[in-house]
Amino acid sequence: MTYDARLAVSAGLDHLADRLGPIIATRLAADLGGLPWTAVLSQLDEIAGRPPRVYSAGDLQAQLKMLTRRLGNLGFPFDDHRQTVSTLGRELTIVRNARAHGDDFTALDAWRALDYCVRLLEHFTDDGVDHAHALRHEAFEAYAAEQGVSSTGPTALPAPEPDAPRNTAEEPDQVEPPSEAFERGPASAGQAPVAVGDARLPFEPWVVVPAGDASVLDALPTKVAKNKVRAVALEIVDAEWPIHLDRVTSLVAASFGVRRLHEKRAKKIRYQVQQTGAHLDADKFVWPDAETAGSWAEFRPSSSSVDRPFSHVSPVEIANAFRFHLAHAPGADTDAVERAVLQTFGRKRRTKDVAAHLTRAAEPLAHRP
Repeated sequence: MTYDARLAVSAGLDHLADRLGPIIATRLAADLGGLPWTAVLSQLDEIAGRPPRVYSAGDLQAQLKMLTRRLGNLGFPFDDHRQTVSTLGRELTIVRNARAHGDDFTALDAWRALDYCVRLLEHFTDDGVDHAHALRHEAFEAYAAEQGVSSTGPTALPAPEPDAPRNTAEEPDQVEPPSEAFERGPASAGQAPVAVGDARLPFEPWVVVPAGDASVLDALPTKVAKNKVRAVALEIVDAEWPIHLDRVTSLVAASFGVRRLHEKRAKKIRYQVQQTGAHLDADKFVWPDAETAGSWAEFRPSSSSVDRPFSHVSPVEIANAFRFHLAHAPGADTDAVERAVLQTFGRKRRTKDVAAHLTRAAEPLAHRP
């Protein structure tokens, strides 16, 4: 019987979704006071100014968000010091996105995906790990048969290591956002904060996870390659929007093992990002859709140690920070407000490029009533 890798991946992901819902609910029960754990995601969306969504406790996408995103005051409640859960969760998010977009899978893809499932359930010492082991073994045997080698060796892949944080800060000294930048108004009616709190959320950079090697980028624009690239791009956009097109391109390339991009390859990736259905604005920032780009009123403070150049902060986000600081200190002069805005994004030095980007973002406010 021919091995169906896509069917095997689906079986593994569906099994994982069945197990993760109760795991998450049990771990957070003491913090949520009887609320379903999906309330955490709804609250985080409200704080971040994201369009409201309906979350299901049995949806793998929602479950993986819980494992890979900072949950406000709860932090990363499922992780250890090695970031085991969030790293595996990011790997599985890419797999889940690939399945959702109808990608084809090889036996090797299935082996990798099912190995992630096994490792995650092993971490939680869940009873469902035995079934996950069986699915992984079947994938290993199918891959070994394809390669014409023995299937008696180890069936597990090396554990993924978290990507080392990069620091391309533009400041020689550490700059932290002012404390007031995290202050928000009272929660909306019916949206009283749960354990995540109600503080403004900081910018959280997407952490690179391996999604393949450079051969995938070399194969663009074949169907298999472009689907893999788009799946990664969508996850990056969902995690970081609004995000500069060049930043998405670099992060996608890094996910396929490429740290240095030549223009021909970058152009191919940029094209695939734009084909995901996401919205690209006039400043070359990528959003989930045009409606969100036109209505978003939030911003995400960050320190100078965070890997996001000031030029990769959307003018919309900077303008939102301007509005906040103008309202917070209505009597402050322009220079003081600009200093507060720069500090909000971990900057003090007004280099030529920083000053130009700041001025451009402030232009829509010049004629405010």
